[in-house]
Amino acid sequence: MTGRDASPEWAGLCRTLRELRAGTGLSLAALAARTPYSKSSWERYLNGGTLPPRQAVEQLCALAGVDPRRPVAQWELAETVWSGRAGAGRQRPAGEEEAAAPADRPGPRAVRPRPWVLGAAILVVAATAATLVILLRPGPSPDPLPTVDVRASVAGPGCHGATCTGKDAEDLECSNFAEPPTTLGEQRLDGTVVKVRHSAVCETVWARIDRGEEGDLVEVLVPDVRIQRVAVKDRFDATGSVSTPMAAASAAALPQVRACLVRAGERHCFTVPPS
Repeated sequence: MTGRDASPEWAGLCRTLRELRAGTGLSLAALAARTPYSKSSWERYLNGGTLPPRQAVEQLCALAGVDPRRPVAQWELAETVWSGRAGAGRQRPAGEEEAAAPADRPGPRAVRPRPWVLGAAILVVAATAATLVILLRPGPSPDPLPTVDVRASVAGPGCHGATCTGKDAEDLECSNFAEPPTTLGEQRLDGTVVKVRHSAVCETVWARIDRGEEGDLVEVLVPDVRIQRVAVKDRFDATGSVSTPMAAASAAALPQVRACLVRAGERHCFTVPPS
């Protein structure tokens, strides 16, 4: 029984995961290379063969540059149905009908509780009542629990601004599910997509090419910052996506950011539109 047969919630999650995967431009092999999950696992997650871990959903959102809250909410609904918490019992596979009892079949006999069961139940109720009396008895107020700043416990990115220039966005946690990057602009050429990605938390930009051609060169240019570039080296890069290293970019510099695709000696550049 697949997830799509199991519930509408699971089917909706699978559709969302396939849309996210399409947004990344990554093949299943490329997804496996960038996450802890194998190619066959991703195939099952996307086709509804099995429910993915929550972290897999979050990482796919990060790779697609999408806010994870809605996909994670879908995952929680699907997980609730899958685990059986939403219903009284297991879900019947499609086509399985509940057997109807003949009309003349005698009903179930009333089961008379045994005396020892009643006695045990009375003891449990009495013990529970005594415990409540003790807990509710007035006494000294307990010390307040210490407050914990959750934000302080979350590790931040590994760089910021100029210290990120020339470094990989994923390696330095500038492209993750906690602080997902956004797309500032994109250009399409013969099925190839070049995007400018922006991390607000790191104040950086980088260019990403999806479904490029072997030999393509992609650049991201920020005023007063050295050019960052990446090449599509082989068929694996061409079927997935590759990104340039990061370039520091303050909010004031964003409208001047440019990205260029160099193909067969020709440059195809675009400027990020002002926000």
